[in-house]
Amino acid sequence: MNRSWLGTEWGTLIRTPKTLISLIGIICIPVLYSGIYLWAFWDPYGNLERLSVAVVNEDQPAVYEGETFKIGEDLVAEFQKDRSFDWQFLTREEADQGLADQKYYFSILIPSDFSKRATTLMEQQPTPLEITIKSNEGLNYIVAKIGQSGVEKIRQQLSEKLTLNYTESIFKSLEELKDGMQEASTGAGDLHTGIGTLLNGTKKLASSVTGNQSSIAQLDQGAADLKAAAAKLASGAAQLNTGFGKLATGTKQIDEGIASAVSGSKQLAAGLTPLAEGAAQVDKLVSAYAAGHPDASADATFQTLTAASKQVSAGLAQVNTSMGTFNTGLGQLTTKHAELLKGVNTFTPSLKQLASGADQLSSGAASLYTGVHKLSTAWTALVNGIDELSTGEQKLYTGSRELETALTDGAEKLANIHSSQSLFEMMANPVRVKEDKINTLPNYGTGMAPFFVSISLYVGALLLTTVFPLRETLTPAPSGFLWFLSKYAVMATVSLGQALLVAFILTGVVGLEPMDPVYFGLYAFYVSLIFMAIIQFLVTLGDNVGRFIAIILLVLQLAATSGTFPVELGPEGLQTIHRFLPITYTVDGFRSILSTGDYALLRQDVWLLLIYWAVAVALTIVLLATVVRRKKRRNQREQAPA
Repeated sequence: MNRSWLGTEWGTLIRTPKTLISLIGIICIPVLYSGIYLWAFWDPYGNLERLSVAVVNEDQPAVYEGETFKIGEDLVAEFQKDRSFDWQFLTREEADQGLADQKYYFSILIPSDFSKRATTLMEQQPTPLEITIKSNEGLNYIVAKIGQSGVEKIRQQLSEKLTLNYTESIFKSLEELKDGMQEASTGAGDLHTGIGTLLNGTKKLASSVTGNQSSIAQLDQGAADLKAAAAKLASGAAQLNTGFGKLATGTKQIDEGIASAVSGSKQLAAGLTPLAEGAAQVDKLVSAYAAGHPDASADATFQTLTAASKQVSAGLAQVNTSMGTFNTGLGQLTTKHAELLKGVNTFTPSLKQLASGADQLSSGAASLYTGVHKLSTAWTALVNGIDELSTGEQKLYTGSRELETALTDGAEKLANIHSSQSLFEMMANPVRVKEDKINTLPNYGTGMAPFFVSISLYVGALLLTTVFPLRETLTPAPSGFLWFLSKYAVMATVSLGQALLVAFILTGVVGLEPMDPVYFGLYAFYVSLIFMAIIQFLVTLGDNVGRFIAIILLVLQLAATSGTFPVELGPEGLQTIHRFLPITYTVDGFRSILSTGDYALLRQDVWLLLIYWAVAVALTIVLLATVVRRKKRRNQREQAPA
């Protein structure tokens, strides 16, 4: 009965051309989907020369150290030699208009100061060269990024060329520096010898200066004593000048007194002479009277008068004689005082000169002391300075030897640098990328095939449910398992056709080269069986709702698998569900067959996918068995007698 029921289901399917044609069309869906996608994106990077790119060169030549630089023209020459893009060399206006008209995907502007910036390398603040890339990302984002990568490659080539030129210039300067260092080393040796001679001379000078330091100290003390003595001399001379001034004044007064005395003496002498003569006459008269009058001689009064007259006469005579002597002495005094006054008058100017000279001597002695004291202080500083100079010269002597050694070593090291074109090229590009590819891919299509094949098989399984009913049978199914088997057998047949067609077209027509074509066909068939089981369960469970869930699952698998970009680049939510989606493991399996050869991972993926298949099949059988039991019970209730 079970075989007859299955035969009836299959016979009805074969005898229904519409359904049969639809199934044949469904078999072609995966190969159409994956084949067209892979064919379209098989090697997009190999056809970049079809992309038109505008290049604008506004660079002006720059002259540096007598050499003319035309870096902009050099870059244009690099573009012309490069076949990565369809380069169009235009003006700025033409390029902007072409971008606006979507004629070009992006443009490259070489500014007017491009070459001038290249000459600023040796300046304190060099200015990097700049290239402006104006891209229309809204037109095609991927092309814009591809363009940037292409321009970056050319930029690196230009940078290497500029660095090569700079390196050649630097090494040329190093050659000149080497010669200069050798000459400087010789000069440093001569300098060392000269400094040694200077150091010996400085030591001798220091010894001499230090030996004379005590003499300078004595000279300083002597100048201080001389200053004090000169000050005293100036003070004494000033006092002498003042006293002598008073002496001159007194001498003049004495001279005037002597003149008055001489005049009075003369007058006295003139008055005494008649007086003496009169006294003598009186004395004669008294004597004559006494002779003539003897009696009068006995008179005491007369005797007294006679004696007084004699005394007066004798006194006047003596005074007159003394006055003569006085006048003689006064004359001599006048003569000597005149000589004294002349001497005083003669000595007074000299004494003033003496006082002035003493002042000048005191001032000079003070200045001398100041100068000598400064000399003493400076001498002490000179001694200290010579000591410091000697210490500095000693350091300079040692340093000059070190300088000579360093220059010699530097010149020897520079001599060991052998410049060559290969060295310049290495300096321009010191780091070379050596690719050690574990698993190489010939093109972009091979890299995307695991994802596109998986999606195409899933879409083929989903579309099958639109032409092949899974929830209906021609006659009631005897059991849930047979119901499942009748539907899944058809789906498996379609899976086989899809897998064979995909394997044949992709390998034979598109050019896909799996590491093992048999494994590729078998795995495609296996993946299709997995997807068929999952979609059979969803559609059997919810019909259109189940298809809607299958579509949602498709969208999630498009976004959450690592078919295009690594899953680590996606949102955290999609990274979380990534491991629960079956297409994750189908993509890994296809990669193992197409590129990596990791069959251990392939076996792991097969077992994981088998779990998805087993769960889906078990749930489908349980679901269909439940439906069959319910229908049998309903039929039994309907057939039971009322």
